[in-house]
Amino acid sequence: MLSIRTFDLDEKQNEYEARSTLVACRSATKGDACQSKKARTIITILLALVAMTGQGQVRCHVIGTVAEGTTPVELRIYRDGEDPKNSTLRPVLKDGRFECDVEDAQIERWHIVDFGEVMEKGMTLRTGEFFVEDGATVTIRLDGNKFYIQSTGKEYLAWHAMEQCAEEKFMSAYETLDENDKQKMAELENEYHQWTLDYYKAHPMLGFLFELDGRLKGFHFNDTGLATMLDIYHHQYTTHYPDHPVHQRIAEQEAVGYQICGRKYNDYDVRTIDGQQVRASEYYKDKLTLVICWASWCSPCIRDACDIIPIYNEYRNRGLNVFSLAHEFKTTDAMRKAIERHTFPWPCLVDLDDEFGVFRKHGTQNSALFLIDRDGTIIAVPNSVEELEAKLKEIFPDNK
Repeated sequence: MLSIRTFDLDEKQNEYEARSTLVACRSATKGDACQSKKARTIITILLALVAMTGQGQVRCHVIGTVAEGTTPVELRIYRDGEDPKNSTLRPVLKDGRFECDVEDAQIERWHIVDFGEVMEKGMTLRTGEFFVEDGATVTIRLDGNKFYIQSTGKEYLAWHAMEQCAEEKFMSAYETLDENDKQKMAELENEYHQWTLDYYKAHPMLGFLFELDGRLKGFHFNDTGLATMLDIYHHQYTTHYPDHPVHQRIAEQEAVGYQICGRKYNDYDVRTIDGQQVRASEYYKDKLTLVICWASWCSPCIRDACDIIPIYNEYRNRGLNVFSLAHEFKTTDAMRKAIERHTFPWPCLVDLDDEFGVFRKHGTQNSALFLIDRDGTIIAVPNSVEELEAKLKEIFPDNK
């Protein structure tokens, strides 16, 4: 249970106990009946107090300021994983300043955003995050389009130290990099991601658990570092804050069956275009397989599928297997017309009206490519047909 108001937990407990005891004394009779009722009353009180003490145990104080010349539209503070439009914590500035307390049942990640700008423009750069830690003071300053956040909380300090180290190590390289040099950009990003993972391994922190939780909740097919994060989690972090609910959240997300690059391709139910329910493994087991996610209402998807046809024809006799998954709604008529028009030469399966949640598992709403080896491991998630072709040339180097 979350709260943004201030209340004295001990005082509330004492009031509840006094009321409960008064009621018990008034209703008690002499002898065993009285003793029995007292025992039941005490148990009731203890259960109630346990429930109460599990709520609002962590509180931080937030002090916010806005730089001169910066005008926020409408600020909102919200808990990680929740929708800011539903947040009741909407700081009101007075003389360019606001203060509030934020409470949670345990240390959690929270966010601040200029939601008014989102509503006006459809997006905003004015977003930041902090941890609700007991007794911590969080200072937030909005200057232009950036929130500058500091906190006295131990876990936030550990996470922020990593961010500062990363900025010192990589920022100058990013600033001098030619944005058109995609290869150099990819190499720098890979170096940064590896450095971050190594830092998390050397400096265990709650921030790692929050990041993993967030990346699973917002899973996207091209998150190629997620498999390594999960390996680090299972080898090193399961006993870090073992009673924190973030572990349950991670377990629930893992159970969804996301198709994570570097891990096994999870089997699932799906339908043929004629409505027959089948298992996907019937189409990829023991084969080097390309899975094409597409939709009849997605023009780029259809264009990519058409571009893959000659590639498939080149490699099909050398062991490349292909099937496609269509994300359709209400009817498969448009899907059937697209298949006939473009003569897709592979099996075409469909998840109609998200019956099986297939596209959530694949981390996309329409377009994505998954290359699976014969052992069932996802070895690549190409971001383009060109990347796919380059990967196939690695697998079949003689090109015969």
